[in-house]
Amino acid sequence: MSCDCRETIESKLLARFKEQVPDAQNHEASLKGYGFVLGASVREVGCMPIELTADRPLKRGGHKRKTDHMNMFFTFCPFCGKKYEKEAA
Repeated sequence: MSCDCRETIESKLLARFKEQVPDAQNHEASLKGYGFVLGASVREVGCMPIELTADRPLKRGGHKRKTDHMNMFFTFCPFCGKKYEKEAA
């Protein structure tokens, strides 16, 4: 990735979590909205799960509610707006 927003935010979340629950042990904080993109190289980018729902027509008539689940990958960091590095060709 071309920025350190993920690491910075995770460290701030961890510090705040430790302040809020000082008597706990083994504190951890991690952002889950990241995925790997495969191509000429492997790179990590921000992503967000999305759901697409609609009443779809059936062959026998009528409609049925159907939901598709997928991920939307970002081309820019969702925190600082810096463009992710392009994949090496």
